[in-house]
Amino acid sequence: MTPSTPDQSPRFIPAVRLNLQLPTDQLEQFFPLFQRGVTVPATIGCSLKNLLCHQLAIPEEYVSERITTVFCDNCPVDDFEKTIIRNGSRIALSAAMPGLVGATMRRGGYYAALRQGISHLMQTAPAVVEDGSVTLKLFNLLMTELGPNLLAHGILLKTEELLVLRQGIPELKYNLGADTDQDQTLLAVSFLE
Repeated sequence: MTPSTPDQSPRFIPAVRLNLQLPTDQLEQFFPLFQRGVTVPATIGCSLKNLLCHQLAIPEEYVSERITTVFCDNCPVDDFEKTIIRNGSRIALSAAMPGLVGATMRRGGYYAALRQGISHLMQTAPAVVEDGSVTLKLFNLLMTELGPNLLAHGILLKTEELLVLRQGIPELKYNLGADTDQDQTLLAVSFLE
């Protein structure tokens, strides 16, 4: 596996903002998007820990104990503090995965040394902190546990993604209106208890 660099996607461009309140059972409509990866506006040039804990407001204890498998730009990550995110970085988060592969990819696990050659390399040059975006993927239990938090922060959707999503969410059809002409929409969702 050869480490890849993030694409040089354009910096975060303000989009039409759409705020929705949905019933909790509509969360599963977002699962395919979470697994493919959603674009999230973010301050880049900072640590992965900053992105998760401060920008996305995920509690530090949850990040350190529950998120056990992390990839940044297709490479396993062991240190949230030393991993610097860049514009277009692709970040995948998972709870514990079964089997030898799961044990090998687990952050800080006993078998982590087996993947030393493919692990994410720490950035040595200082990074410029600025607005941008990252692609965030969620897997297994994290879709249910982190999905509402991520959606409250807001995700950038291309027109095609929005059109597919609205097929399963009636409230989105009603609220979409004429905004489908936009290249992207910032969708923020809160869920009713």
